[in-house]
Amino acid sequence: MQKSDASAFINQVLVYTLMMLVFTGSIGLGTVWLRHEISVVANRNQRLQAQLADVQRHIDDFTAEIAAAQSTDNLIRLNRDWRLGLVQPRPEQSESVRGDVEQRLAARRGQELLAVEVQPAVLRRGGPR
Repeated sequence: MQKSDASAFINQVLVYTLMMLVFTGSIGLGTVWLRHEISVVANRNQRLQAQLADVQRHIDDFTAEIAAAQSTDNLIRLNRDWRLGLVQPRPEQSESVRGDVEQRLAARRGQELLAVEVQPAVLRRGGPR
């Protein structure tokens, strides 16, 4: 039995139509998957931003507590309450430091680490003597 040209053409059209449906379906499925991934990342980003804001709020609270504890009035009150007998330093006893103190201390610490002398290792045949 020989197939007619019309039936062969219809078979080709059906095959191409099915291929196009599968192709467009896969594109649609990929689009939905990408939108879902974008949504997941956006939700994670919102949670991280909320956590970041919460941590920043805690840092601000602790900074305010530290500033209150280090205030001159509070230190004088604690000195009086605990009977420490401390007096305020005279102006000639204190010195203002300009610049970033942390960077200066880190640089000094780095210089101290680099200034350490290292003794070279001596290797001898036959083990230690």
